[in-house]
Amino acid sequence: MSDIGAVDETSWFFRHVVRKRVPWGFVLAALFLLLARPTRTSVFWGFWLALLGEAFRTWSSGTLVKNEELTVEGPYSLVRNPLYLGNFLIGLGVGIMGGRAWLTVLFVLLFAPVYRSLVLKEEKRLLARYGELFASYCRAVPRFFPGTSTARFVPAPYDAGRMWRIHREWKAWLGVYAVTLYLLVRAG
Repeated sequence: MSDIGAVDETSWFFRHVVRKRVPWGFVLAALFLLLARPTRTSVFWGFWLALLGEAFRTWSSGTLVKNEELTVEGPYSLVRNPLYLGNFLIGLGVGIMGGRAWLTVLFVLLFAPVYRSLVLKEEKRLLARYGELFASYCRAVPRFFPGTSTARFVPAPYDAGRMWRIHREWKAWLGVYAVTLYLLVRAG
């Protein structure tokens, strides 16, 4: 937790890459779709990983009460950033579907610094808002990979309406299926 707030939000990288990660994501997704060489096997295996990532995001979205309380139950009792872990698994799965190992490696190399910067910024904000409550949560629950601490699963109420209407997770589901279908057609 010692690196909370260690990101320089005025840096070129933060201003032009982290803050603009969504438009950059669309540009890189288009390039990926052009460069991909999917096979039925790569699409099959990558789809299951992407599906796991989206299921984790959906679970997380239905338990997150954003900007109202510190969510520490459900997937948030296993890892502090389950939505980003879901994004990572989706990206890894899509990379595998693409059938080119170097595209998957490139995804990991780009994902790590962008999301690390984003997480550090969010942790700085949460520490300022929740103080010791957030600090003790950070000591107990790993940032990104579950199972790397003594964190224990705590059940959480799930609100499908919040997941559907507020967090609009259905859009991510559509994206996963659309990319899968496109790559499957390309695989022949």
